[in-house]
Amino acid sequence: MGEEGRLSKTIQIKREAFLAAYAEVGTITHAAELAGVTRNSHYDWMNDPEYVQRFREAEKQACEVLEKEIRRRAVEGVDEPVFHKGEQCGTVRKYSDTLLIFAAKGAMPEKYRENAKLEIDLKANITGQVDLAKLSADELATLETMLTKATEPGE
Repeated sequence: MGEEGRLSKTIQIKREAFLAAYAEVGTITHAAELAGVTRNSHYDWMNDPEYVQRFREAEKQACEVLEKEIRRRAVEGVDEPVFHKGEQCGTVRKYSDTLLIFAAKGAMPEKYRENAKLEIDLKANITGQVDLAKLSADELATLETMLTKATEPGE
């Protein structure tokens, strides 16, 4: 095995270390520090489709770690010390109502999302030429979706 083969194995080991660290800490900077690589290494590796797929899996794992911590703080709470005259005399369990709200909105958006309505007056006349070629593919798809919805029969 030549130097190129060893370098490839070394890079693979570093990639694995970075991905494992990222799955736990969820930030590129911290994962790079833990794996002993530079942040730029990760961005260079993003040119490899196989690495991109593995990184997306690590992102999902990092999100699960985050969700677990959100739930712990919101539902189980955390003990905070209580002091009296400079001495700790006990603890009190604190819960995060804000995290609980966000968790409920994420888990049950149909029930807990913000229900603001936006009404747009589309009766204004459009004068002149409309050049749809100026729109991107995404913008055209959005426009098509909006027009389809706007022209559906009422409930």
